[in-house]
Amino acid sequence: MPRELASALAGKHNHRVDTNVSIPSLQTPLRRLPGLLLAGMLAVTIANTLLPVVPGVLAALLAWSAFVLLWPRLGIQQRVQVVVLFAFGGAGIWWGYAHGVSPDPARLLGQNQLIISMLASVTLMRLLNGPMLETERELPRGIGTYVRSMFGVHTFAAVINISALVIMADRLSRRAALQINQAQMLSRAFTMAAFYSPFIGGVALALAYTPGSSLPVLLSFGVPLALIGFAVLYWYARTGRVADIANFRGYPVHFESLWLPVSLGVAVLTLHVLAPHYSVLSLVVMLTPLIVIATLATRGGIAGIRRGLGEYVNLRLPEMAGELALFLSAGVLASGLVAVFAATDGWVPFAQFDAQSASVLLLVTMGVSLIGIHPVIVVSTAAPLLAPIDPDPTLLAMVFTMGWGIGCAVNPLSGTNLTLHGRYGVSNWAVARGNFGFGATLCAFAIALLHVYAWLAT
Repeated sequence: MPRELASALAGKHNHRVDTNVSIPSLQTPLRRLPGLLLAGMLAVTIANTLLPVVPGVLAALLAWSAFVLLWPRLGIQQRVQVVVLFAFGGAGIWWGYAHGVSPDPARLLGQNQLIISMLASVTLMRLLNGPMLETERELPRGIGTYVRSMFGVHTFAAVINISALVIMADRLSRRAALQINQAQMLSRAFTMAAFYSPFIGGVALALAYTPGSSLPVLLSFGVPLALIGFAVLYWYARTGRVADIANFRGYPVHFESLWLPVSLGVAVLTLHVLAPHYSVLSLVVMLTPLIVIATLATRGGIAGIRRGLGEYVNLRLPEMAGELALFLSAGVLASGLVAVFAATDGWVPFAQFDAQSASVLLLVTMGVSLIGIHPVIVVSTAAPLLAPIDPDPTLLAMVFTMGWGIGCAVNPLSGTNLTLHGRYGVSNWAVARGNFGFGATLCAFAIALLHVYAWLAT
């Protein structure tokens, strides 16, 4: 990555609302324990993937232990969201048990374990960013900067996840508070990566809940939807729908720096073709540490690896608190829903899952997102509910990923918009409301693409 982009990670902002724990306070053994637990979780997951004799439930237990310790780091809105998911999931498990369905402990504890491990693995990419330079130039302005900035945050987000959002927002807010037009650009460009990137939690969840779905097909429809989104954003900028576009302060990325994210993506997809018995998620979990450690060794030798891994355990892994809580609680909800559906007569909302049904599900996802219900709830509910009618797994995965990307943009309680609020003081509700028109436009194009897929699949 270029030096100026890499430097954006560690800057301090006097105006910024920063909820992260400071470096010194994380050096005590107790403060380091959550990171050690999550690092152990990642190691166990890799070992279990290569040697199934290693009990995978151990990784889940380590994740739950870290979650308990990281609970104080969650914001109020995140805690409420998690408690609601736990409550509904627990009620479903109890109701199912009362009707003769015994809970599955492995599903309850580790429903989304591979996804959590994938996120922990991708977090390693943060180690490849360096300190911010005091001599950096003033940010460029204008529509060209706007366009390059949105492509930059999107491209990096497609591999390093929400870390890309933080890197860009840190740089943009270094000398002045993050503006609403900058926050909306970041939110929109970042969430579109969820249409296709297996390094994003939404895509990982969709692939995990739709066995047999095709990642290449998902890419072939998700990437065009993202490109449509870029065209819409460019049209917004050209027609005055971005406030004060002439003075828009952006952070255009030098695209020669994309070799590392692109290399990781190519390596994962190539190995998936050569070794299809390994899932895409498993390959991400295993390859990312190898690439990051090799890069750290090249840059700084053994000392560089030690410094990097120390930062990873002490700082970067604890920053996963929100994602860890979301996916663990979503796993409990999914377990409860499975128990409920197993105890019922198999009611499903559709007689068959075709393009029309997929469109309805997408609209439902956007609708509930507008009122603060996270798309993870839709995925956790719809996957077991639709299982009896044996839906096309790729079509279902497409709905999940499209709904995740659009839903997280318009949802005031999504991780993306909460990050912009918690770290930079931008109203998450204002960002979400401002994204409604953009989300509705993409929803229309997504429905058209769902129909194209259904037509081609017949």
